[in-house]
Amino acid sequence: MNDLREPSPHRSTRPAEKSTWIESWLLKWVLFGALLWTWPFPLLGLEGTWVPVARFIQLAVSISLLILLEGAGGKVAALFGLLWAHALIYGLVLFGAASILVRQTRRRLPDRLGNGLVVAIVFALFIWAIWGSPYDSQFHHSNAHASFLDLYR
Repeated sequence: MNDLREPSPHRSTRPAEKSTWIESWLLKWVLFGALLWTWPFPLLGLEGTWVPVARFIQLAVSISLLILLEGAGGKVAALFGLLWAHALIYGLVLFGAASILVRQTRRRLPDRLGNGLVVAIVFALFIWAIWGSPYDSQFHHSNAHASFLDLYR
């Protein structure tokens, strides 16, 4: 008799609802990580510097350690605030972009196609960052124009 009941409107009829949510969550974080490591943003205060948010985080952590060892005197405190503000604001922008992109691809495309598109975007970002020279950095030791591998060398 239970088989003849109508399905509850509060209950999903899709058998893999939990795995779909996990896939969406995982795709969002993978895309966010790829954007964090590859997508360049300008450093306000230094003209012409375009580096990924991961570089801002790396420099901010280095300045934080310097402050712990030496103290926050002079321009070090200003650089500390500038780098962490950039990392936080740009990180939030990238997280929002990754969330919206994953949500829209999963809403408008079939599951496999949407997942494949997000994975293709991640690969394309790394290929562009490695074989192109999308970064301009005042913090690099040999050349201001750098690829991903040059920037993190």
